[in-house]
Amino acid sequence: MGLFRRVAERRRPPAGPGGTDLLGQPTLHRRQLLGAAGAVAAASISTTRLLAPTPAPETDAEEDDDEEVEDPRSGLRRLIWSVETDAPRAALTFDDGPHPALTPRILDLLDRHGITATFMAMGHAAERYPGLMAEIVAAGHEIGHHTWHHKNLARASARETRDEIDRGVELVEEAAGRPARLFRPPQGRLSEAAVRLVARHGHDIVLWSVTRGRLSELSSRRIADHLVGSIGRGDIIDLHDGIGRGTFAPNAPFAVRLMDRRLSEVAALPEMIERVGARGIRLGTIWDLLAVRSDDGGRRGDDGASA
Repeated sequence: MGLFRRVAERRRPPAGPGGTDLLGQPTLHRRQLLGAAGAVAAASISTTRLLAPTPAPETDAEEDDDEEVEDPRSGLRRLIWSVETDAPRAALTFDDGPHPALTPRILDLLDRHGITATFMAMGHAAERYPGLMAEIVAAGHEIGHHTWHHKNLARASARETRDEIDRGVELVEEAAGRPARLFRPPQGRLSEAAVRLVARHGHDIVLWSVTRGRLSELSSRRIADHLVGSIGRGDIIDLHDGIGRGTFAPNAPFAVRLMDRRLSEVAALPEMIERVGARGIRLGTIWDLLAVRSDDGGRRGDDGASA
């Protein structure tokens, strides 16, 4: 566990409910890129305990794990919270979409400001709104995947995890017409099975270093203030163009609250973009940010192409 303990001391996992990280510690907003090849696969369970301490329900999980995750040597490719870089760059990302009440407005804002972003699409939403996926791709944005039904992977069986990841990426790639080489787990929660399955696809796991702030905050000005005050070089910003599990019960009270939060994020976007730009920080995609990371002189992925 030594490698992951050292990483945890330098950079906490992403924020959980109530302004704390998933370990229950105050959220920090510094940047760290963890580059890990298959050689650290044996430690992957240590990583997932840091990111998702909630144990899975007691079922026949061990049998599922043996059946669904056969090769214990398969491990994560890269787990990225943020990027060490001297370049004035940050990545703008959106989860849970596409959604007709949110995605078109975001696409219009990004187009007016000349910004490309990364959209972590939910498989169910991509299948339901292929036209919106086509618009995202046509505008030059980057595509990642965000499971099939936005399930908590820390509580899912290995079989459920396989369905969520494999079916999710299949539907996203089908709707986008291009590979989706980045994965973000719902709520940042992972399991050993999830890490290994994403690695089998050859995809990087992307988390985040900056969020909207307090979930209860609906003032677009205060959300913008929080974002502008938090964003620095190498940060990965996590916003939303969908409502996650609320997609399946849009009239439920929790889904209505989620939509209110999402609309306040969209309303905060123009001011955030302008003020961050005035500080000299350029927003872009995950691959744009990885291209300027300090540890490799700005090399892109194995094939030199954006995901």
